[in-house]
Amino acid sequence: MSISQSPFMQDSNLVNELREVNLSYLLLAQRMLRDDFSKGMYRLGLGKDVAGLLVELSTSQVLSLASSNSLICGFRLNDIALLGALTKDGMNGTLKQVHASMMLAQQEPDQVMQEVSQ
Repeated sequence: MSISQSPFMQDSNLVNELREVNLSYLLLAQRMLRDDFSKGMYRLGLGKDVAGLLVELSTSQVLSLASSNSLICGFRLNDIALLGALTKDGMNGTLKQVHASMMLAQQEPDQVMQEVSQ
């Protein structure tokens, strides 16, 4: 096994990639919330309290939160009906998008960020 493929290097690369995703997510979330708070909340699946905290984070707080070795954002594609709607044949792109948006709107805002910020 070469050094570049050692388990330690793989773990280190994974942690670095998680941190990059976290930072990208936080910066995107802040931009979306600053541009249009309500639309950003909807698209991110966040409640008002969590969205308010995110938009007010300082640069150092964003960097600190992003440095976690765990993914801080949650994906909402954990619903079989939603995945089925997105992959169903016979619907055109617009209809799929509308159906998926309606299903996402029915989901409760994600609680992950509230737990992380406490």
